[in-house]
Amino acid sequence: MTVSNVINKKHHKVSKPTIEKVQKIMKELDYVPNMSARTLVSKNSNIIVLIIPQSLDDDPHKDYPMHNPFYGEFINSIEYNLRKNGYYMMLCFVSKDEVYYPSLKLWNADGVIVLGTDQKQFNLNLANIDIPMVLVDSYIDNEKNYCTVVNDDRMGGWLAAEYLVTRGCKRYGVVCTDISSKGVSDQRYVGFKNYLNENNIELNSNHVFVGYPNYYYGVQIANKIVEQKIDGVFAFSDMVAFGIIEGLKKLKVKIPEDVSIIGFDGLFVTEISSPKLTSIKQNIYEKGFNAVELMLKALNEKKYQSNVVLPVVLDIKESVK
Repeated sequence: MTVSNVINKKHHKVSKPTIEKVQKIMKELDYVPNMSARTLVSKNSNIIVLIIPQSLDDDPHKDYPMHNPFYGEFINSIEYNLRKNGYYMMLCFVSKDEVYYPSLKLWNADGVIVLGTDQKQFNLNLANIDIPMVLVDSYIDNEKNYCTVVNDDRMGGWLAAEYLVTRGCKRYGVVCTDISSKGVSDQRYVGFKNYLNENNIELNSNHVFVGYPNYYYGVQIANKIVEQKIDGVFAFSDMVAFGIIEGLKKLKVKIPEDVSIIGFDGLFVTEISSPKLTSIKQNIYEKGFNAVELMLKALNEKKYQSNVVLPVVLDIKESVK
């Protein structure tokens, strides 16, 4: 019992000389506690599963999510903040219609953080789970009943439209993912269109390009941007914006003289693009930090609920005239 108290850091039950003696022997024997045995006894695994749905199954580049630095920054924040609090992160990418909730029981996960789920996938896997859950970048029915972390996505769209208009652009386009249901893309689109509507500016439906959230789609869509004579583009991710820039360069289009481009995310690589990308900047580290903070509270307080909305800012660089 004394050794157990030392190992489990119940130091108030053991004298300081005894603690030092046990720790010395543990070091000499290279002793490491058996996590499986601990789990059986405590019923807790100290494992938090981070699930990232790949919602566009027909995307030819869906198997390469780590090509987008956003994921790296977000995953790093989740892992670091969990580890700092004594938890381990298990990372899991899932396909659109994959049934994964039985795996959460199989792994004996203490909690789950989900990035970017939609209503269908939520109903399929998450609506009835009985472990703490935090939803990130997810807009679902009854969201007030759950712990959620989102950006002020509508404000992001508003800021992008406002800047393109004030900089003298006349024909506007957006490059986005599905906007037919409530989600991150839909909210950014609504914010963008709201600003235009309030200023009596029409957004041509032919100038809304719905596709994949990756660099390669941006390269492909550059042709249509030129064909439609669009001079102000809001891409709903920086990686798509980088692709558009590359595609326009291949067509000998000057940026920002001929076409102005705004991205969304504010990734560190916006500093090394050419031109440097103007973007709606979110704090990705803070998003991960807040997700972990909500998880820790939910683990300690049954039925804990909170909704966090993080601010975004316009990060002005060189890609808008």
